[in-house]
Amino acid sequence: MGRIALPAPTVPEDVHVASMGSLTGTPDWPDRRPLITAVDLETGQPVVWDRTSGIALPVAVAASCAMPVAYPPVTIDGRRYMDGALGGGSHTHLTAGADTVVIIEPLAHRFGSPAEPAGAATVLRIVPDEAAQNSLGPDLGDRTRWQSAHQAGADQASEAARRIRPTA
Repeated sequence: MGRIALPAPTVPEDVHVASMGSLTGTPDWPDRRPLITAVDLETGQPVVWDRTSGIALPVAVAASCAMPVAYPPVTIDGRRYMDGALGGGSHTHLTAGADTVVIIEPLAHRFGSPAEPAGAATVLRIVPDEAAQNSLGPDLGDRTRWQSAHQAGADQASEAARRIRPTA
């Protein structure tokens, strides 16, 4: 996948990182300990970042969302990274010892769900409802559908927040 990602025409890396900055709204990590995964393009090894990694939140998010052909690999400390799902899916092994695990699975209807995290008292899975699934269409690269897919996800956000809030 790395060999495909490097030469693929995409938006410039700085534009991709800036767009993730707009989504996160801050360069700072939250007080909680989210873990963000990516894959090193050269070695194929998964990496995990958190607030102690010394990386701005939008940069880590951009690297974790860098899907070959759609978004460019992201450079961090001279290394290039791409989407963490390419290194093993949802990485539920990282949740060991957590009381509550929230797994956001935007493509679960296509690729299935990861195994249940071991030891978690509460597991909440956020998956696309029927409207969201329909809005995506058959081709995930069809950018004409992205706005409707985004809206469908936003429409689900209130319900997802209600499910998450009692456990937070």
